[in-house]
Amino acid sequence: MIIVEGPDGGGKSTLVSRIETDWNLTREPKAVTSDAQSLFPIGKYIEDEMYKGFGMRLYDRFALISSPLYMMFENRTFVEPLTDHTWLMIQYHVLKRIDPVIIYCLPPLEVVKENLSKEDNSGGKALEHIEQIYYNYVAFSARDGYNTSTMVWDYTNPDLLNLSNLLRWADYRVKDDERGKDG
Repeated sequence: MIIVEGPDGGGKSTLVSRIETDWNLTREPKAVTSDAQSLFPIGKYIEDEMYKGFGMRLYDRFALISSPLYMMFENRTFVEPLTDHTWLMIQYHVLKRIDPVIIYCLPPLEVVKENLSKEDNSGGKALEHIEQIYYNYVAFSARDGYNTSTMVWDYTNPDLLNLSNLLRWADYRVKDDERGKDG
């Protein structure tokens, strides 16, 4: 799993498109629309995707991470079963065991605000809560910062070498898993 996360206006979709092209990956279908409408039953989607384990699958957000951070939206997706503490803890433990690559897109807050002020779609709703959303992502990324499969991406000061090494590591890990199954 390669998960690209971050607030609206952080450069996620641009980075996902770049990874798709450079690594010949196809992004997985989103569970939630840009206006926070669930496209699938959210709990089942999370469980099904994590059941697949680690693999070179690319996500432009993953609902287990983003839904709690956007709970202040009117059409929020932080609903049952995510509101069940036990279920949520189990899913976070599963995610930790999978050890996905998580790239948090966090350019400076001022850049995010400027990007959102230019957007036509959900920019208005997100802009209203952007500081809370942004600092929630900062906290999540700091929590995961000890993990070698996590990085923060700032497209205004890109660390292309770190990004390339992280994706190479993920590719190697998948190939190593496949070799282990064959042997």
